[in-house]
Amino acid sequence: MVAMSQVKGHCNLWVSMLVLFAAMAGGCARRLDLSSEELKKIEDRDEELKTLRVFPKRKLISLYREESVNAKYDVSKRKVTERGAYRPYKRIVGRKTAGKVVARTEQNGMPVFWIAFDNDCADTACAYGFVFTEKNRWQLFQVPDREKFQKPENFRRNTLKRNLLKMTKQSSLAEANDVFAVTRKRFKKTKVFTIDLQIRKDAYRPTRADVDRASGAD
Repeated sequence: MVAMSQVKGHCNLWVSMLVLFAAMAGGCARRLDLSSEELKKIEDRDEELKTLRVFPKRKLISLYREESVNAKYDVSKRKVTERGAYRPYKRIVGRKTAGKVVARTEQNGMPVFWIAFDNDCADTACAYGFVFTEKNRWQLFQVPDREKFQKPENFRRNTLKRNLLKMTKQSSLAEANDVFAVTRKRFKKTKVFTIDLQIRKDAYRPTRADVDRASGAD
């Protein structure tokens, strides 16, 4: 007699396989780096890139600190008291945050996309700059300023000190532009982690075989 746990296990396996086959048959959207080859295909259909939506490869966290803090200064007979509250501003651009191209410029001879990650932004003043690099990637090199705040500290994934982004060249001093990156040494080699632009691509290629049944020989 077959145990009920075994029957349930087989049923769950068949359900998982059916879901997998359905996903394969209907196409599966996946994330790809926005390379020059992918961009060329997109521009052939949408030259001005009005419908293109891009996504950061990793979460970007920008921490803005105030230029000045309103403080109350009081002097009494016994002590001096100063009170003031810090109100830093944190802006998060997650991996699922869609961005649109609002301007195209150049930086040291390399093309630049200015990406707005909200509908209120329409120019380079509030957009994020991604420059095309020798790595065949569009990589973050500029984060917008914020009025009454200092230049932001930018982090990759989280606000741990080890994930603080700094402007640097990735592998060669001959590279045209510096980009925001986190560098770490592993096994005497330097690893460079950047913020790249990606796209979502749905590849739909159903398989339909042409069937020819042999009639048989006389």
